[in-house]
Amino acid sequence: MNLSVPIFNRVRNKDKALLARQLATMLGAGLAIDQAFRILAMQTQNPILKKSYATIIQDLEQGNTLSFALAKQNRIFDPVFIAIVRSGENTGQLDKVLSQLAERLEQTEDFNNKVKGALYYPSFVILTMIVIIILMMLYVVPQIKSVFADLNVQLPWTTRAIIAISNFTVGFWWVELIVLIILVSAFYFLLKSKEGGSWWDHMKIRVPIVKELYTMIYMARFCRTMSMLIQAGIPIMETIAVTADVIQNRLYNQSLRNVASQVERGIPMSVPLQKDKYFPPIVSEMIMVGEQTGRMGTVLSKLAEYYEKETDALIKGLAGLIEPIILVIVGVGVGFLVISIIWPIYSLAQTGF
Repeated sequence: MNLSVPIFNRVRNKDKALLARQLATMLGAGLAIDQAFRILAMQTQNPILKKSYATIIQDLEQGNTLSFALAKQNRIFDPVFIAIVRSGENTGQLDKVLSQLAERLEQTEDFNNKVKGALYYPSFVILTMIVIIILMMLYVVPQIKSVFADLNVQLPWTTRAIIAISNFTVGFWWVELIVLIILVSAFYFLLKSKEGGSWWDHMKIRVPIVKELYTMIYMARFCRTMSMLIQAGIPIMETIAVTADVIQNRLYNQSLRNVASQVERGIPMSVPLQKDKYFPPIVSEMIMVGEQTGRMGTVLSKLAEYYEKETDALIKGLAGLIEPIILVIVGVGVGFLVISIIWPIYSLAQTGF
């Protein structure tokens, strides 16, 4: 049975890094580029990549460049990947450029995994709590409710509230499910809209604690992308435009568009960045050093490493802060259930029912 589930077959940075490294190795060994992709197509188990490789091979056989073929697969290959491949074709050093790209993609994947890993534990605990509460409302509380009904006693308001929620969940679970689907869908479409997306991007860099984390993530992404493109020989205007597209925040995108318009008039990149409130002073200062020394790519690479380390340290600190908060929430929930359900039973047992 050949099962193909899109969520498991998506193309990750790790897959693209492996592609770049294998392609660099085969091209460095003197293999023709279309033959290299035929080998890659036979080896990959990802149906999305296999289909993409087949289309790329057709484009290459028609005499098109690799960057042109990749641009047609823009749902898989981002502007950074395409721009770096184009620079390698223009300089005749495609194998070296692909090898450097593979290293950068592996670093990016490692950084993203650290960010995601910090969210797994609290997400798992919260999801487990929700599942336990649902099971209690559906199966445990109805059994206890029958005991209280037989005794015909006055129950605390907390117990009555739990029983009322359980009754509604048992009788109208489908209403709760529909409401949940509507809320999730509404939030999804809100984020997809221009106004809602801008509001969400604004909240990411305005809410305390979260603001620090997202600012570091965006700065690491900005510096890493800029360094990759500059070291690959991409012109500064195209570098800024591509970085603006991949930074994944509308506010930073608009800031970089403004930077590009001023750089186009001959103003150094560090000048508009100094005036931009979304970029920390260290970024503009280090870029100024790079402009003066002619080593912008190296400076940005070092700055990206700095922000990635700082982000990792902040994530570990937040994880240490989140764990006791979650324990307190779990304790409060357990305490509420004890007061609502177990305490009335204990009180009745004390009086001999």
